[in-house]
Amino acid sequence: MGLEENILDSRQEEYLAWLCTAPSERQPASKEAYAVSLGVNVTTLRRWEKKEVFRKAWQARVDEVQGSPERSQRLLDTLYAKALEGDIKAAQLYLQATNRMAPPTLNVKTDKATAELSDGELDDLIAAMAQRERETRTHLKAM
Repeated sequence: MGLEENILDSRQEEYLAWLCTAPSERQPASKEAYAVSLGVNVTTLRRWEKKEVFRKAWQARVDEVQGSPERSQRLLDTLYAKALEGDIKAAQLYLQATNRMAPPTLNVKTDKATAELSDGELDDLIAAMAQRERETRTHLKAM
């Protein structure tokens, strides 16, 4: 593999930045229009995307964006606002994300494989899960 295959040129770097921009904020909005703006065919963009060096750089940028504290905080703020508006699921997710409420767990201990459970045993497990979910929702509504 030659040295030129291990680095991205300026057009590939620009394309990578475009890909890592939220779709609603991309200019131009479509991959086809972006290809035209660069003076290349859309198949060129797809070929770049398949290059190992491009894919690694792309993954690194995605990991960086997804793991950013600012992004996580904005998401938590949004969940909090929705929870205050009465969205029970948002409240539950916010409390779980901030370690204020452990997610409901159900420990099932049996010597049987799931496929070996009788219909009655399976119905009992489903009923137990449904009851636990009702209790969680009732608890959240009371908050």
